Amino acid sequence: MNMFTTGSGRLHPVWAFVLSVMLSALAFQGCASLAEAVAGNHYLVSELVFRTLLVLVLLGLYSWLLTTADHIEEHRVAAMGLPYVRGWLRQWTGGCILGFGLVVLAIILIVAVSHGFHADLHLTSRTVPRLVAALAVLITGSLAEELMFRGYPFQRLEEGIGAVGAIAVFSILFGVVHLLNPGATVWGLGDTILIGIVLAIAYLRTRALWLPWGIHFAWNATLGLLLGLPVSGLRVFNVVVRSSVAGPAWLTGGGYGIEASATGAVVVLIGMATVWKWPLRPLRGPMLSAEDKLVHRGHFPGIQG
Repeated sequence: MNMFTTGSGRLHPVWAFVLSVMLSALAFQGCASLAEAVAGNHYLVSELVFRTLLVLVLLGLYSWLLTTADHIEEHRVAAMGLPYVRGWLRQWTGGCILGFGLVVLAIILIVAVSHGFHADLHLTSRTVPRLVAALAVLITGSLAEELMFRGYPFQRLEEGIGAVGAIAVFSILFGVVHLLNPGATVWGLGDTILIGIVLAIAYLRTRALWLPWGIHFAWNATLGLLLGLPVSGLRVFNVVVRSSVAGPAWLTGGGYGIEASATGAVVVLIGMATVWKWPLRPLRGPMLSAEDKLVHRGHFPGIQG
């Protein structure tokens, strides 16, 4: 055993976290460059290629790390947070319902105060393929972000420094990354950090990515596809409906959307309380060693409800 490895010969969790973050950043940049080269100025096509490729590359990278750094030879996809076991669909669907409900609640609150919501429909021969492409981008994009921010890197950091520290680090990173989006604000940073905390708690309550992935996907799809509003400043998903809400920026989030508003903060806090008190149980994915069982025990007292 030395500063780089544990007594069982595994790479130390903190070093595994550092290595996985570096590889994730390289994967992100490489996939983005390749997608741009393939799709050119076709933004939605580029996003579809980028997000799909990124999911595949991340699954490959984390599987390799689980094998080489953690000595896990089987069930690697399950080990990184996607166990295909009884209850996975219920958790993913439950997350979708919660994400949808939180967004709708936010819009109801905004409209109740400002009395202003305007929507335009865009129906052309290109609507259906664009709708399918946007839906695919939202599904793969939310999964890619969950793999990066609540998947292998988060899990190794939690193992190394505990759940509270890992939540703090990755929620702040989640917020800072979104500062690159159009129209990003300090409100947006704060709200996105809160969203990151909710998604991290959803992972810790279930020890799987199905619930946070469902929340993440449905939040973005409800905002962008169903309601036609900005998704973290992006309008690319408004392929059928394009909407606007009246009111001051603190209420609506302005061009960035509800994720940069006081209203967004309120509903995210409601979501946090819901995930915390929801009668959830961890999915029983394959645990591959006695050490692995010890790693995931007791890092977040009371988190199992």
